[in-house]
Amino acid sequence: MTAAIIHYNTPEMTGALVRSLRKWSPKLDIVIFDNSDERPFPKTDGVRIIDNTIGQEVNFADMLRRYPNKLPTACNWGSEKHIASVDRLFDLLPDGFLLLDSDILLKRDISELADPSQAWVGMIQRKPEYWFQAVRLLPFLLWVNVPMLRVRGIRFFHEGMVYKMSYTGVPFYDTGGSLLVDCRAARLSGREVNINDYMIHFGGGSCGRTLEFQLAWVRAHRHCYE
Repeated sequence: MTAAIIHYNTPEMTGALVRSLRKWSPKLDIVIFDNSDERPFPKTDGVRIIDNTIGQEVNFADMLRRYPNKLPTACNWGSEKHIASVDRLFDLLPDGFLLLDSDILLKRDISELADPSQAWVGMIQRKPEYWFQAVRLLPFLLWVNVPMLRVRGIRFFHEGMVYKMSYTGVPFYDTGGSLLVDCRAARLSGREVNINDYMIHFGGGSCGRTLEFQLAWVRAHRHCYE
């Protein structure tokens, strides 16, 4: 089974997550989808790196240019890039994967979440913080059963279902929104768990925090990876 991490610009934080995975779930294969042109994840023994620097797998610049009326946002279109990255993993990891954000650390074994009988295992956000956010599956830690989803034609990214790119109709602002809607429409079962029992999350908007702040958070939670 594979744990897939979407990496952005803090290899120290992603590296701590890799060590955390090895501590709590040592039997999982680790794949990193590397989106960082500025601070790519370094080659690491036992870790497969999918190199998406300068758009080798997903050309974000071309993708964003298709939306001339898109809304401005922080963090260089982080949500949209994240959704497109996970969608590409459907092709690269066709057996399914445990999706992890790069700004979490684990507190226990997550391999038990990989359930071949369920389309997804994770946590639903029912009370969005902002008016434009629809109910969604939280992407921080989520089992994605790609074989089951592909049979039904379900993917992770839908044009017109991301608020900032195409905001006519009902918005699905963030990662995991359209997946939940599609699974419900196809009557595919999922299992909800409290992912906070398994992980600690640095928090949204990590791209706006200083490196010093991020590293202090990593040090404060060293019990997760040492």
